[in-house]
Amino acid sequence: MKMKKLLSLGMAMVLGLGALTGCAGTKTSEQAPAASEASDASADKGGSEKSSAFDKKRVRVVIGSTSTSGDSFMVADTVTRFLSKELNFNGKVDAVGAAAALDAIKSGKGDGSTIMIFHDMTYLGVAFDAFDETYALENMVVGPRVGINPGAAFAAKADAPYNTMKEIAEYLKANPDQKARVAVEAGGVSHIAFISYYEWVKENYGEDVAKRVVVIVGGSTAEKSQMLWDGNCDVIFADYSSLKQYTEEGVEAKLKMKFTGLLDKIEGVDIPTFADQGITLNGEPFSFSKEFLIYLPKDTPQEIVDELDAAAKKISEDPAFVEEMKKLTYAAGYMPSAEAKVHIYQKRDALTELINEAPPLDDLTVQ
Repeated sequence: MKMKKLLSLGMAMVLGLGALTGCAGTKTSEQAPAASEASDASADKGGSEKSSAFDKKRVRVVIGSTSTSGDSFMVADTVTRFLSKELNFNGKVDAVGAAAALDAIKSGKGDGSTIMIFHDMTYLGVAFDAFDETYALENMVVGPRVGINPGAAFAAKADAPYNTMKEIAEYLKANPDQKARVAVEAGGVSHIAFISYYEWVKENYGEDVAKRVVVIVGGSTAEKSQMLWDGNCDVIFADYSSLKQYTEEGVEAKLKMKFTGLLDKIEGVDIPTFADQGITLNGEPFSFSKEFLIYLPKDTPQEIVDELDAAAKKISEDPAFVEEMKKLTYAAGYMPSAEAKVHIYQKRDALTELINEAPPLDDLTVQ
């Protein structure tokens, strides 16, 4: 089946090409030092020869979020600080939200003055029909991958009668009068996570159990957390780092949470992933990490992309950068632009198939 092949490929890419350290292909590894050497030579000669496109420039780095505390800002800010030093530019992260960020790349000049650092919502917005096809990946330049956040997670209150997503299905099977109300955002990563789980429950526990795994549409992490504390939902989806504080010792009982499953493995964190729990999609272990790439306007010259490739590779090998990302529970995850483009296109196609074949979220939402 086409979907099965595409989705299996997409998930394999997350685990394979999406390896946390990333590797450059032969051609790119040959080109990247050349770009770096050209920049060094230019700096040594005061810019009298071919100069960097970024040197002493003001660079606006847009992100598809309005929050300055979430992973989108944290990754973009960390990457921008290190890239600014490497390429000698004055970079500032602008948390404008998805629509404005995509529009900035669509209408921006391809001179390196505006770039976007954002995760999979870059293409999921179009896949969910939230944004017009004019914002498709084909209408922008895919730059290098600069970060990975494997920390997408589900959590429940600490006193919930189950500890994992698998146990939720078992609980519903044993208690036919119960439901599991899961708070997710429509049209995002949490939407993907939910429908993947829903499809697995339906396949392994039957329609009767699956129909009692229902959606409560939530907004920000703070809003979903409040819904959980108020008893308006049973499980929420959020980033591991944003909920970790509520799972630690000393948290008052009414606020305390526990993680019921991660979508992918976080180094040093002993919480069962979907794959650990046997949650599969089309027979393949399901895993998903948010991958952060640099995106640029469509008319951006290859020379600028090459400079970003070389600089992104260099900072990914900087122990200080690696350690900062690790402290945030993220990973450097460098992948050169040519590889990143193939990877993200295949991941998009696989997930678009999943979205198109799954029930509409409205059909799964509590009325």
